[in-house]
Amino acid sequence: MQTFVFVAVALSVVCLAESRGDGLAGGLGRTKNATPQTQRLVDSVQGEIIGQLPLGYDREQPLQLTAVSYKDQVVAGMNYFIKVETGFNRYIHVRIYKDLRGDASVTSVQLEKTLSDPIEYF
Repeated sequence: MQTFVFVAVALSVVCLAESRGDGLAGGLGRTKNATPQTQRLVDSVQGEIIGQLPLGYDREQPLQLTAVSYKDQVVAGMNYFIKVETGFNRYIHVRIYKDLRGDASVTSVQLEKTLSDPIEYF
């Protein structure tokens, strides 16, 4: 029974990736403009993102985290690689994992990015 469930989930993930036009499951999708859903995802883990920033990183004022663009990756859930503007023309890249139940968590944050830096796997 467990094997059947695993195979069914795996096939569903592959079908989802194919239907979205993002390529194979596990591969990083194309860069897309941020959507309201992307911004809500960033907002939902804002505390985790700020917690991973070094001390003094714009701490004198509340950070405005604005999603700019993103790539996604189908895994057992979904990885989102999001370019986020933190204000004053400063950018970070944030990797957020959203599991199959819909729970999101920050996996990694990259600092000192620019608007023109491509979003890559990290």
